[in-house]
Amino acid sequence: MKKHYDSKLNEFKAREQELLDEATRNRPAYKAPKSAEELEQFRREYPDVYEVVETVSHLQAEEKSRELKEKLERLQEREKELIRKDAEKRLMDRHPDFEDIRNSDDFHSWAKEQPKSIQEWIYSNADDADLAARALDLFKRDIGMDVVPKKSNSKQSRTSAADMVSTKTTAVEPKQDKIWTEKEIASMSMDEFDKFEKEISQAMVEGRIRK
Repeated sequence: MKKHYDSKLNEFKAREQELLDEATRNRPAYKAPKSAEELEQFRREYPDVYEVVETVSHLQAEEKSRELKEKLERLQEREKELIRKDAEKRLMDRHPDFEDIRNSDDFHSWAKEQPKSIQEWIYSNADDADLAARALDLFKRDIGMDVVPKKSNSKQSRTSAADMVSTKTTAVEPKQDKIWTEKEIASMSMDEFDKFEKEISQAMVEGRIRK
């Protein structure tokens, strides 16, 4: 019985190996679809597999898109912060007393009386130091302050903007009905601004300043 059992067991193993070899020889080699036509053929032949692969691909794409969006938002925030700090530094270079003026109630009271365009230079402007500086120039001229504070080695107390606020200046009749732009005013040198200050002030009152 033992000899017969061993003989049959060997026959079964031999037959099993033959079947495995035959299956391996006859199995077609898998070729991943690369073209649109091959992908469409794969979808028709294996619809269930295709749906699973498509779902996985969508999930991976959404995850990658989310990561890229987060990275882009962080980069944009960093860029805005750098631009804001650079603008503030340039403004401080031109107006070292900017912090004192910004915290002055009289400055904000003055700003409320200005045309909307000037208010935007102050309150809706985070990156244009030229426009902000021009607004401070106008404020200082209206209250009689030096546009650029005089430097002093001694620690002298500066006269605050609150003590120097004057009544609203009388508008001067414009020489011509020129339409000014904010960029045009901001790009002026101090000499140029002094030359056209009365015209610009009147243009502000009459709303002849455009973005």
